[in-house]
Amino acid sequence: MPSMNLPTSFGPFSALPRDASPRLRIIQNCQMGIAVLAVVAAFFTLVIPSERKFFTLSLLYTPLLTSITTVYLVRREQRRAVAGTLSKQRYIKYQCFKMAAAIGMSIIGFIGHVASTPAKGDAHFAGERGLWISGVKINTWQGLLLWLNFFNWVFLWASLFYSCCMTGRQQGSIALTGEEARIGINPEEADDEAVARALQAEDPNWQG
Repeated sequence: MPSMNLPTSFGPFSALPRDASPRLRIIQNCQMGIAVLAVVAAFFTLVIPSERKFFTLSLLYTPLLTSITTVYLVRREQRRAVAGTLSKQRYIKYQCFKMAAAIGMSIIGFIGHVASTPAKGDAHFAGERGLWISGVKINTWQGLLLWLNFFNWVFLWASLFYSCCMTGRQQGSIALTGEEARIGINPEEADDEAVARALQAEDPNWQG
């Protein structure tokens, strides 16, 4: 019987077909995870008493704003993958939209960050080590927020590079079963699972 493109619950945020590429699933889960972490981090920043609260929150403006468009486009990718209409060309277009929207949102976030910069910075003594941004010494929590912002861009660029490397079918939806992104791998060198499926398909006694 032909397999249906039913969504699967593998992964905390995944709504992809059961035969979806693990690489595609990982990238989407990471992007959705960044969005969730940004919201959680913003909540803790607001409720926990601390100095420079608005400055600390401004470090999250970029991941929070970029997550709005990223989550929307990831859900579009997943719906088209389930429907079997996610072509390579359309997937590349989504990644370009993600990057363009992220750059635009980051500009807004940077403006908000500048507006939240305190007029008076922290005292900076000679020989004192640490990271300083806009005259404010970055503490451990603020450093974690900067890492969150860093990985937000890492996964956005990863999805863009992945879209250029993946192998699409000549017609129809993208090859979701592991044919994409075979960089440096000979076509004959399929993985064990693919070989097993091929042998099963050639066995006349095997019934799908």
